Amino acid sequence: MPYAILRFQKRKAGGVASCERHNERKKEAYKSNPDIDMERSKDNYHLVNPPRYTYKKEINRMVAEAGCKVRKDSVMMVETLITASPEFMNSLPPEEQKAYFQTALDFISERVGKRNILSAVIHMDEKTPHMHLCFVPLTPDNKLSAKSILGNQKSLSEWQTAYHERMSARWNQLERGQSSMETKRKHIPTWLYKLGSRLDKQYAEIVSALSDINAFNAGKKRDKALELLSAWLPDVEKFSKEIGRQQAYIDSLKERIGQESDYAGRMRDEKYEQELKVQKANQRIFELQKTNEQMGRLLSKIPPEVLEELQKSNWNRAKER
Repeated sequence: MPYAILRFQKRKAGGVASCERHNERKKEAYKSNPDIDMERSKDNYHLVNPPRYTYKKEINRMVAEAGCKVRKDSVMMVETLITASPEFMNSLPPEEQKAYFQTALDFISERVGKRNILSAVIHMDEKTPHMHLCFVPLTPDNKLSAKSILGNQKSLSEWQTAYHERMSARWNQLERGQSSMETKRKHIPTWLYKLGSRLDKQYAEIVSALSDINAFNAGKKRDKALELLSAWLPDVEKFSKEIGRQQAYIDSLKERIGQESDYAGRMRDEKYEQELKVQKANQRIFELQKTNEQMGRLLSKIPPEVLEELQKSNWNRAKER
């Protein structure tokens, strides 16, 4: 099912210029983002034109005019990515796409103030049409505070609910993605990554010991194989059980990766730190799945009587402890 997508990225002073270069297509080339087709950039258009000079100069003007106190680490701008699942966006005719983005712009304007919006540009030169809307987080009482506007995790969930309600009023096939607060989803634990890494390192040594199945009847080689497997087997069982518990989370990440694949190049180009962390975590999860499958193949090569002997030996040791 297609999803209505709304993403926020907070920008401090140092990240404003690079964001502008990307959004307003001020770079000559985008080697880190092969999805951008510069020949189609002429089809990009604005719903809110960018400032006369630069984002940074306009932000400084607005902040000075409001008389805000600014710290070195203050969030000076919020970039908003607005789109929907690729199959949905690409199925809409041009006028309907524009209506989608205008509806989203109206929604954001009502919440952050139209006067605070720096630019709203639609990119038609990538795989999926999407809008970058940038605004200065100035509150009605003239404070510079992204936290006051976006809120905490609960508030962001409410943003998503309200956004979905607005967009689905016209495009009723759109679904709202569930937040981690609603699904009670947990992050993959660090110890599981470490265990998977250790099992990978042990894998080659164990495969070598099992290269000749008759090694179990060959004195020292048999003893070495049994020693390796005896230490390895409990961790494999623990690893496999935990992977099983995390399967629902892994499936949800696969779906998320599918939705966001069009924007991976853009995120690399713009150094979206939080999104990149998620991508790296997702990749590690899939690597864990591969490790689990690899361990399963190795287990299938162990003669049943040897496996039974090892399991019995480990159970007895655990009982003694």
